Amino acid sequence: MLTKFSDRLYADLNRDLNALTLEEDQLIKRYEKSIHACVKYLKKLKDFCKVNDPGTPAEEIQFFKHIKPKFKSQLIYYQSLLNLEIRRPIGDCSAISDYLKNEAKVLHHFFECNLSFYQYVRTQATYLDDYYFVRGNYDVYLDPDQCVIDFDPAFSTTHDHKLAQVLASEMLQEHLQSAVQRLHQKDTVMVTDMELRDFDWQQTKCGLIELIYCWHATEAFGKKNLKSIVKFIEKVFNVSLGNFYDTFDWLSSRPSPTTYIDEMKEAFLLRVQKRLK
Repeated sequence: MLTKFSDRLYADLNRDLNALTLEEDQLIKRYEKSIHACVKYLKKLKDFCKVNDPGTPAEEIQFFKHIKPKFKSQLIYYQSLLNLEIRRPIGDCSAISDYLKNEAKVLHHFFECNLSFYQYVRTQATYLDDYYFVRGNYDVYLDPDQCVIDFDPAFSTTHDHKLAQVLASEMLQEHLQSAVQRLHQKDTVMVTDMELRDFDWQQTKCGLIELIYCWHATEAFGKKNLKSIVKFIEKVFNVSLGNFYDTFDWLSSRPSPTTYIDEMKEAFLLRVQKRLK
C-alpha cells in the first residue's frame, strides 16, 4: 500500500515541480515555490506513513531506503539551488564560473567525508540495511546521522536523511557541471553578427514542447531521439524545459493538446490572407 501511494504521490510532486519550471521564469521565486511543494508532499507522505506504518523490517527498509529519500532529496536539492542562486556573485562569466566550481568542491568534500556510505549506495549493497534503514538502531561505528535524535523517531532512521543528501548532491553536481559548461560556451563563442544574438524563446515552454514533439513525430531532424532534440533546442533557444515527458502527458490531457500549434496556424493563415489582398 505504501509503495502504490508513494508512487502516485511522487508523480504528483514531479508534475508540480515541472509545472513551476514551465510557468515561473524568475529562478528565486521558482525555487521558493518548489521548496514549498516538496514540503507539502513530504508531509503527505509522513501523514500516510503514520496511519499505514511499515509493519516489518523489510517494509521499513523499502520505505526508508527507496521511498522517503526520493522525496527528501528533492527538498534538499531545491533548497541548495535557492541558496546557490541567492549567493551568486555579480560579475563576468569567469567570476560566476569560479563560484560554481568552488561549490562543486564543497560537494566533493561531502562525498569524501561519506565515502563508505556513498560506495554502499552506489554498489546497491544490502548487507547493512537492517542497521541503516530500520528504526530504533543507532550503531556508533556506522557514522549515524546525529540529527536523528531530534527527528521524529517514527519517521526517521539513522541514515535515510544521509541517503537523501547523497541523492540531492548527485543532482546538484550535475546542475553545477551543466551551469559551468553553459558559461564556458557563452564566454568562448563569439557571435559577430548582432542579428544572431539573443535568440531566446519568448513564447511558453509548453508551446515549444508541442513543436518538439511534432518535429520528432515528422522526423524533421531525421532519426534523432526525442531527448537529443530537446537538448539541442534548449541550447539553441537558451531555455530549460524541465521534465518534458510529464509536460507531454499534461498537454495530452488538455481539451486542445495543440494550443500553440493552432495559434501558429491561425497567425500563418492571417498572414497569407493579408498577402493575397
